[in-house]
Amino acid sequence: EEQVMAKKTVKEDSEKSKRARISLECSQEIRKFIRISAAQEDKSMNDYIVSIIMEKMQKDKEMVIQK
Repeated sequence: EEQVMAKKTVKEDSEKSKRARISLECSQEIRKFIRISAAQEDKSMNDYIVSIIMEKMQKDKEMVIQK
């Protein structure tokens, strides 16, 4: 089990190193909403925001296909 965990950690580290960092400015109210919403879904704020963006991208892609 320890070896599997070690491999998973290496994979996760590798995936994270391929990610780009962006900065987001928003009001404290929006930040609080994101924090609470992420917690309700048991996600980090980053994972929550990325999931919303991915959903939007998928919807946009589907709309292009329908045209």
